[in-house]
Amino acid sequence: MNEARVKAIALACGASAAGIAPAADLEEFERFSEAVKAAPGGLAYLSRDPLKRKNIKNWFPAAGSVLVCAFRYWEPGMDYAAELAKAGDPAAYLKKTGRKRFQPELLAAPGAKISRYALCRDYHLTVKEKLAAALEALKKEFPAVEGKIFCDTSPVTEKELARQAGLGFRGKNTLLLSRELGSYFFLGGIALDLKLEQDAPIDDSCGACDLCFKACPTGALKAGALDPALCLSYWTTQSKEKIPSSIAAKTKSWAYGCDLCQEACPHNKQ
Repeated sequence: MNEARVKAIALACGASAAGIAPAADLEEFERFSEAVKAAPGGLAYLSRDPLKRKNIKNWFPAAGSVLVCAFRYWEPGMDYAAELAKAGDPAAYLKKTGRKRFQPELLAAPGAKISRYALCRDYHLTVKEKLAAALEALKKEFPAVEGKIFCDTSPVTEKELARQAGLGFRGKNTLLLSRELGSYFFLGGIALDLKLEQDAPIDDSCGACDLCFKACPTGALKAGALDPALCLSYWTTQSKEKIPSSIAAKTKSWAYGCDLCQEACPHNKQ
């Protein structure tokens, strides 16, 4: 099996970058497990099927390798204000695109902002369609191939798999960062019943940069970890509880998601 050909098929089906990760135990799982224990109620779903997150073989027993893909949704130079204006009324737009609205009072406020990732069709649908096309293309070229697609909703530790696949490094804002793509991209992939040569993880870091820390108005980012109980994105896209007044006072008009740490990141400005 030609690893380069597998990645080329993914790129041809719409991925911005693709890499191969091993189907094995993840060291990241221990850190993830500890973080989940302290997560607020709106993230309780992360504690389901914990062993499946530890090793993708526990989710897809036939897995021999993992094709991990990045799908860019925003590029430097795009006009955020213009794209937000195209969406129209924030609450109506989110309803039309099938997204749940958790903080109606924020959405009704003048100048309400929507995160860039939501200013397009629901990425779960788009990414899964592209991955399904890639799997079908792989099966045509390699008829014996079997695989299982994942994108966000599956019990798969995507960011760590993407790091192992060489797609980027974990930034201080906890997101996967790429010097080529920045961080405005979705992750998804296919667990394949193939033994493919793994790509090398990228030996990189944010260095002394702490602009994302300074940009976060609630102090949710601390030493490379995220406190979701302070995160604007958590309160506006995940929590069914009313946002605390102490946090609502610091939203800077973000009513669905928040891009402040990504806006501050130098990798998203190149």
